[in-house]
Amino acid sequence: MNLPYPPAVDIPRKRIGNARRAILPIAIVAALFGVYATVWRSSGSAAAAVERTSVLTARVRRGELVRQVPVQGTLVPEHVQWLSAVSAARVAHINVRPGATVEAETVVVTLENADLELAALEAQSKAANAESLMIQLDVQTSAAKNQQESILAGVRAESREAERHAKAALRLAPEGLVSDLERRDAEGRLQGTLERVDAEQARRNGLASGHQRQLVAQRAEVARLREIASFRRRQLAALEVRAGISGVVQDIPLENGQWVAIGTVLAKVAEPSRLKAEVKVAEGNAREVHKGLVVRFAGPSGAFRGHVERVDPAVVAGSVRLEVTLDDALPKGARADQTVTGYVEIDKISDAVFVERPAGVQEGASAGVFRLGPDGSHAERVNARFGRGSTREIEVVGDLAEGDTIIVSDTSAWDTSSRIRLK
Repeated sequence: MNLPYPPAVDIPRKRIGNARRAILPIAIVAALFGVYATVWRSSGSAAAAVERTSVLTARVRRGELVRQVPVQGTLVPEHVQWLSAVSAARVAHINVRPGATVEAETVVVTLENADLELAALEAQSKAANAESLMIQLDVQTSAAKNQQESILAGVRAESREAERHAKAALRLAPEGLVSDLERRDAEGRLQGTLERVDAEQARRNGLASGHQRQLVAQRAEVARLREIASFRRRQLAALEVRAGISGVVQDIPLENGQWVAIGTVLAKVAEPSRLKAEVKVAEGNAREVHKGLVVRFAGPSGAFRGHVERVDPAVVAGSVRLEVTLDDALPKGARADQTVTGYVEIDKISDAVFVERPAGVQEGASAGVFRLGPDGSHAERVNARFGRGSTREIEVVGDLAEGDTIIVSDTSAWDTSSRIRLK
């Protein structure tokens, strides 16, 4: 259904003109007020009202400025003994549990392996057989040596007798008592016996040298088999896994009956009285950190100090790892794997003007900060110059004087203001 349009209203032109003339002065006044407010704000005459309790202030001081960078990490034992399996075996019994205090000879885990026991017995048997063969060879060598000495002695006796006959024949031949043939026979027998003596001596020396080489080879074989047997015995002994050091058992990732392969970690033992700190420093702060710098830690248990022992050469996940050797005794209650936080003292400025570091201020840069007036009810923006700094404090090099008080909390909300009022 179509509805009729409402009837047109005829507004007199005179009334419209009067309304326009009435609105015009109001618009002019509003525009002038806006321009005035803009000029007023830009000139700094407008002071933003700020709750005093919502800002943090700090006083500019003079004295020694200790430049620090923050670190965070954990306490770890200096000496950790990792116990691992030297051969594949089955866990027969876990003798202690994590947290137990152990000595060096305390058996932590007992393993078993029947194949190792059999191999040890076989190695011991082979070593015993080799020793028996060496004894037999030594006896045979001695017997052969004695026999050869006896043969050589007999040949020498014959040689001496032949020498006497030859001399006698040589002396009697001119007198005609011995024929020339007998003389030559005597000399021939002497020459034959002398040659036999030389041959038997050479044989004796050869037998002695050969026997000596046989004995050396057999002794080497005995030593080799003894070492194998000793290794097998050590493998058997290693089935009783001992702590190795005096300390506290940190972890035993095993269960009874579990089969472990060679190299499997069986337990972790640490000396709880000797701890060090492994901490991380941000990559940007690590450029001035080096070995020997003092590190101060603070925590619920108390404060203690150390020094940087080693700096990792690589950056991992935006941080650099440091090893810190502790110089002070740890507070009561400190233990391994406890989280610690602290600061590395990278530098000291003996006579510096410094202040608590304002939010967002960088080293060696200029930044606008609000300085409180004498009455403390107003703060004006000044462009201060800053120098070297640390995590909590920064050096002032210009436009602020000792004794000035500035706002150090975030003031980005008043970037357009040159003056604020504290209420």
